[in-house]
Amino acid sequence: MLIRVKCLDHNLVKFYLGKINGCRTYSLCCPPRPPPGQCGCPYQVPGGCRRIVPPANCRPGPIAANPCRPQHHHGKDTWKKYKYIALFICFPLIIVQGLHAFGNEVPHKGVCRDYEYMRIRTKRFPWGTGYKSFFHNDHVNHLPGDCEPPPLDCD
Repeated sequence: MLIRVKCLDHNLVKFYLGKINGCRTYSLCCPPRPPPGQCGCPYQVPGGCRRIVPPANCRPGPIAANPCRPQHHHGKDTWKKYKYIALFICFPLIIVQGLHAFGNEVPHKGVCRDYEYMRIRTKRFPWGTGYKSFFHNDHVNHLPGDCEPPPLDCD
């Protein structure tokens, strides 16, 4: 099989450069497609079907819904759910718990027993008289010396 050198060089130039005489060339494997409208085929829409022209007296109807598309966006109107949860569950619970907490009486001071390991003060606190701790509450806590000694266990 004889190969003409001139044709071989021309094909190599086409392959490597891609353009000859200002026209784009394609791969050597497939011939280029003709421009649209010159192939003898009727005009087609991008979907591949022929264009269907409705009658002149026909008005376009509504577009049918896509069955694959979800009807409601996920999370749409969820703010309403949380609004009703807050209004009808959370706020009433806060009010009921507040009434429960503030409706009870303050407990009274119980009977105090002064055991030897309780209220040990080796040095005075740096505030006030030095006997009351920083979080001392006169209604609940006892001071050293306020309590009576425990009963003796003589067994």
